[in-house]
Amino acid sequence: MQYSLSTMLPIALAALFSLTQALPSGIALRASSSQQLADAQNDWRADTSIVSQFLSAVPTLSGSKLEAAAQVALDAENDELLHKKVLDQTFSSDKRIVQANDVLVTQGTFQSVVDALENFAQNGASMSASDISTLLQKTNSVRCSQVLPAIDNYFRVTGEKLNNGGFLLATRPTNC
Repeated sequence: MQYSLSTMLPIALAALFSLTQALPSGIALRASSSQQLADAQNDWRADTSIVSQFLSAVPTLSGSKLEAAAQVALDAENDELLHKKVLDQTFSSDKRIVQANDVLVTQGTFQSVVDALENFAQNGASMSASDISTLLQKTNSVRCSQVLPAIDNYFRVTGEKLNNGGFLLATRPTNC
């Protein structure tokens, strides 16, 4: 018996479709879950990079440019919470995540960065150079020593779960 390609192709595609429908639901969920974790990690890192770029540039900004750039950084900082939530849902029982969450949320370090960025965004144009420098130093003091290392812990745990051969680190500002 001979079959043409036009006859066999629909049969093969139908068989392939029925196989994928018969896969246990856990397989599809694991792939989706891994992708969600990778996306959350990568998007969180992108947001931390935006904030770090802003903090690196603060000494060169003033007036409305400072406020506009601070608003972009503030939006990115607030967006980080969405990505954190995805990772929290998966790793809530991991001791390293519990500790990192304690630093970020319970100790209020993350909120202190949000507050500083909000201050830059709302009041930057009227701040003196000295006030800008002081706020930048306070912000970097907390962010560089506590917030970013806690985010690194989230990334480390996620990297272990993804087992993709590497670990991301949160981007630091040049004046960290």
